[in-house]
Amino acid sequence: MTTIAIRIAVLSAAMAVYMGYAFRGIEYDAMETGPALLGYFLSFTILTIIAVPLYKLKSHPDEKTLTAFAFRFWAVTATIVTIALLVYASTDVASAGKYRDNIIIGGIIMAVMVVALNYALIYASQFLMTKRQRAG
Repeated sequence: MTTIAIRIAVLSAAMAVYMGYAFRGIEYDAMETGPALLGYFLSFTILTIIAVPLYKLKSHPDEKTLTAFAFRFWAVTATIVTIALLVYASTDVASAGKYRDNIIIGGIIMAVMVVALNYALIYASQFLMTKRQRAG
């Protein structure tokens, strides 16, 4: 469960940074983007943070089932939240991101980035696990 939590956190953080850069726009001071990045990160993860313990209490699944549920639930809810944020960014006149006027291209780039990063994280975690098993 720890590896899936790390994977979800890294993917959500990457999505938050991309949303901030590509759709909201970077402010004059980098510190001004902190609250927006935290808001994006929480919007991608909060539903999963709530749903996983509730699912665990209700169904009493084994570790593998709980891990699969957590990632699938995050993937679905993060996609829905992303679509909502893209629609909001396209209608917000204060947004100044690179892809604000072309959300389809920005959304496709984000999807490809998240899928590639997900596979890189899977590969890295498998590599580290096999290396750890050989050492121990």
